[in-house]
Amino acid sequence: MGKVAALMGVLFITPLAPIARAADIPDRPMPSATAISGYYKVSSSSDPIFNTSGSEWFLDFGKGAAVGKTSGSVAVSMRQNPNVRTRILVWQFFPASGNLVLGYQTAEGSKQAVMLATWKVTPTATGMILRRGEYQMVIHRAAEGD
Repeated sequence: MGKVAALMGVLFITPLAPIARAADIPDRPMPSATAISGYYKVSSSSDPIFNTSGSEWFLDFGKGAAVGKTSGSVAVSMRQNPNVRTRILVWQFFPASGNLVLGYQTAEGSKQAVMLATWKVTPTATGMILRRGEYQMVIHRAAEGD
């Protein structure tokens, strides 16, 4: 009787084993809000918002996300030697969709933020790729000399 029960268990569990293994392997890593922190340099961009022709762009998310926080402020700097212009924007990350939204802190005469654009975030080993429609922007952690 014990051998029959063991055989039935093996026959029942064996078809489920490949399913269990497949569920353990993610298709690709989802970006997390904790990855959105620190100082980044725009390496390349086809996005007209961050035109890299003759200028360098930097995004400083500071401490970024902390304790489940998925929004904050970002200092966006454009360097066209010798001038540097910095603007403070707000950001929000939506982990379920992998979207990063940047916007202006307030609209004129309002206390609400205004969206500038939304990018789909793909993490890389050294930074992120941000896609918006047909545009793409690659950002890497800025080096100390930047």
